[in-house]
Amino acid sequence: NQFGSGMQQARSSFLNSLRTVAGSIFNMPNEFFVSKYDRTSLSQVTDLIGWEAGKGKAYDIFKAPILYPDHIVNEKKIFGNWIVIAKAMKVAVCGKMSLYSKARGGPPSYAKMWKLTSCTPGLIAFSVTSIIFILSPDQEFSGDGVGAISSIAYHSLFQTVKKFFVVKWNHQRIKSVVEQINGYVFDGTVKTQPSNDTQCTMEQVTESLDRVMAALDASDSDSNDDSDSLEYVNLPVQAANIHPTVTAAAAATI
Repeated sequence: NQFGSGMQQARSSFLNSLRTVAGSIFNMPNEFFVSKYDRTSLSQVTDLIGWEAGKGKAYDIFKAPILYPDHIVNEKKIFGNWIVIAKAMKVAVCGKMSLYSKARGGPPSYAKMWKLTSCTPGLIAFSVTSIIFILSPDQEFSGDGVGAISSIAYHSLFQTVKKFFVVKWNHQRIKSVVEQINGYVFDGTVKTQPSNDTQCTMEQVTESLDRVMAALDASDSDSNDDSDSLEYVNLPVQAANIHPTVTAAAAATI
């Protein structure tokens, strides 16, 4: 499928670039994110995405701690940890050296070449999917979009996150998340069907999606809920030296 082939081609460029800076994004040793590193039993990494061995087919993206402030799952604060999404996105469209304020030179970024000034639901979904993949035990992206080790259905994950942002794009809290992502990535300038094997899982994910959306709506009437402030975990960034690329095929899936 288009998603699988696009992500496969991105593997040698964007995903590899993201791996080289993942240590600084997630404040962990860089060696954890080398493609061949065995992350299966590395709980400090896999716990960030809420993955459990043997349960990948029932993976629920909305239970991934990495998406929440302080890594504490609270459906009213979904995507509150926007900074990690923004950093992954910036690597994709601006190059990994863009994470470092003093970086200069290198080829024009895709943001400049394509005159990108803001993100889209698809670009956010692509970034979230990439984060989950990097933190998963999977060592490479398979053509069918399902993790060979994790059993996570990345294609379904992508579609679920994209649907969430399409539906909730004008929700006040989500608009704030998007604005902050845009401000970080663009420097403040804001201008398929699942297989039978995954059908049951998709029904579970749909229920989770509806639950999270309902929780988000319910939080609007709760003026005393501290979820009104969009908190995030701002992880330190360390120096790096290599400039990345991302394939047009990968960008086309956005």
